[in-house]
Amino acid sequence: MSINEVAAMYLDGDLETHPEFQRIFRWTLEQQSRLVESVFLGIPIPPIFVAQRSDGVWDVVDGVQRLSTIFRFMGVLKDDKGEIDLPLPLTSGEYLTSLSGVTWDTEAISPDSEIDPSDIVELSEAQRRVFKRARLDFQIVQKESDDQAKFDLFQRLNSGTRLSEQEARNCLAVMLDPSFSRWLDDLAAQGYYTSVVDITERKERESYGTENILRYLACARATMSELREMGDFGEFLTDQMREFVADPTFDREKEAERFRFVFSLLKEALGEKSFRRYYGDGDRFAGAFSVSAFEAVTSGIARNYEFWRDVPEEHDRLQMVRDRVKRVWQDSVFTQRSGGGKRTNRRIPYMVEVGERIFQG
Repeated sequence: MSINEVAAMYLDGDLETHPEFQRIFRWTLEQQSRLVESVFLGIPIPPIFVAQRSDGVWDVVDGVQRLSTIFRFMGVLKDDKGEIDLPLPLTSGEYLTSLSGVTWDTEAISPDSEIDPSDIVELSEAQRRVFKRARLDFQIVQKESDDQAKFDLFQRLNSGTRLSEQEARNCLAVMLDPSFSRWLDDLAAQGYYTSVVDITERKERESYGTENILRYLACARATMSELREMGDFGEFLTDQMREFVADPTFDREKEAERFRFVFSLLKEALGEKSFRRYYGDGDRFAGAFSVSAFEAVTSGIARNYEFWRDVPEEHDRLQMVRDRVKRVWQDSVFTQRSGGGKRTNRRIPYMVEVGERIFQG
């Protein structure tokens, strides 16, 4: 198909690029410029894989960034708020050095551009026609394919990219239900959560905060038999997320309220020390973030939510939480089953059992 035809499909709503994906896949300006250069040079672009939905719309499974780059350059790409994602002028190409400062339309440029206006060059009408006539190869997964097949294809096609498991899982969430993806993102941005969970810049890029929320939800909601029978943890987390999306009884409002209660309580009680090792000899919390403690403590409070929510005013709830967290670190099962070298699927059932037992009323 010609780029012009593809852009028309996009503008008509017949092609879905999922703007939520753009935060995950966004290329640098140099990478975007190389793609535009390839189009002008006639260098074949790798195939775009799309899945045909039951309503006939094409969902882009692989090629979001390529199409987003092309649409952004043409000034038609919309972000997840429906606003035009204004492009920056291109950088110099490896072969077409004249691409430096080039833009589709000098009237539609990102305000973040640092190029002097006198150095910006607008494509001629003839150059635009050449670009729009360039062709892209599409491979279509027919509508009979289910969401699982679509996601499996996505994972296979993106196996060579630097996606973390959670970044791929985020893409699945967008495919299944964009509103669920936005719900997770909203929880991950709450101050009472970020203040107690140690998330480095690298981990944030890899969606570690969102992954820990799914970890919390799975530990808080799954039955002990489900936890004991889990195989690969990554697959278990993906399956749990699928169930959250598909289950009509999954009440996001109530889960968000329980989430807020759990992490707000920990923020007030221990703050950034909530998931750090407790040393009884000095009565102190220190060291790095412990995922084992995260699993035990958060699931323990969540699975005993009604008790902690209804603690009488005359009791010091914050001191109670601090005491229970200390008991987690002193528990023999926790000590034996936590820490490095323990397989996740063998560790988690014990962490949840410890938390549920220690935090019960």
